[in-house]
Amino acid sequence: MASFEELRGMLCISHVEENDVSSHELEFIVGKLENPFGILNFVKTLKDEGNMLYKQNQIGSAIAKYTLALKMLSFASVCSDKGKLLFSGIAVSLNLNLGACFIKVKEYDRMGQLCSAVLCFDTTNVKAYFRRAIAALEINKPTLAFMDLAQALKIDPNNYEFQQKLQEVDPYWVGLQSLLMRHLQ
Repeated sequence: MASFEELRGMLCISHVEENDVSSHELEFIVGKLENPFGILNFVKTLKDEGNMLYKQNQIGSAIAKYTLALKMLSFASVCSDKGKLLFSGIAVSLNLNLGACFIKVKEYDRMGQLCSAVLCFDTTNVKAYFRRAIAALEINKPTLAFMDLAQALKIDPNNYEFQQKLQEVDPYWVGLQSLLMRHLQ
């Protein structure tokens, strides 16, 4: 398993682009926040704003909020186990929310990358497996979709939505579904 700092890089720092002027401005803003928990609270507010925008189908604005939140989060310095757990939970949630936005705007490669980053941190995150499977189906990679759906079903075998999505996979893989389901029982 990767170290916390490696995972922090995958989940947050990867959203900070080289020579991104806004990132330099963010450093100034972050410096004004009192402590890591001040940053985390600010990031939660940005996440909530992104969630509202997503629900209002303002996907571009939601993407901007989630990306800003992840950039802000990249400046947070946490040392305690409690802080790392809180940080990681927010980072995973933001990446999955951003992934949901990328599904809506049909940026399947980016969505797949975000879900892969989440799965490096949490190999039991069924939402990441499911969303990555959706992306794989959209870019005509049924083998990858099958593998992700199989893993999601292994973790949550009674999930009807996962079972239904598996029906959309290439007929060859659908035949293997019965083998998978027998194996899981």
